[in-house]
Amino acid sequence: MSSKIESIIDDLLNEEQNIFGVAIISQDGNLITQTENWNITNDLDLINELLNQKLELGEKGISSITIQGIKYMIVENTEERKIGTNITGKGHIIICPVPIGGTGALVCYINPQVGPRDCLFAAQDYALKLKDLI
Repeated sequence: MSSKIESIIDDLLNEEQNIFGVAIISQDGNLITQTENWNITNDLDLINELLNQKLELGEKGISSITIQGIKYMIVENTEERKIGTNITGKGHIIICPVPIGGTGALVCYINPQVGPRDCLFAAQDYALKLKDLI
């Protein structure tokens, strides 16, 4: 893993205190890195399925995803972002495809005490910085 990717993760975690965990998936669907407190290895196939799903107008697609045993309802699924929330208050996920509409991704676990949109712009901003690195 490049030190550029590591520094992007560090900068993101420093800038957005409500992002508790980060993982980065390459364009070919492999896990590049993840923060020590979060392990999505066993859930990679599901995340890749969500990333690779191309929705037609009006299609809902995958309605929920389970990561590390926590089920998230998919509340938004666009080319720019996929947002999931746990209805029992165990947190949120934001998956930002890299590049937009692509198959690589920045995956973030969000503090249960805040709404996922509080972290959305930081997550999307940092996903753009990964565009030429993954």
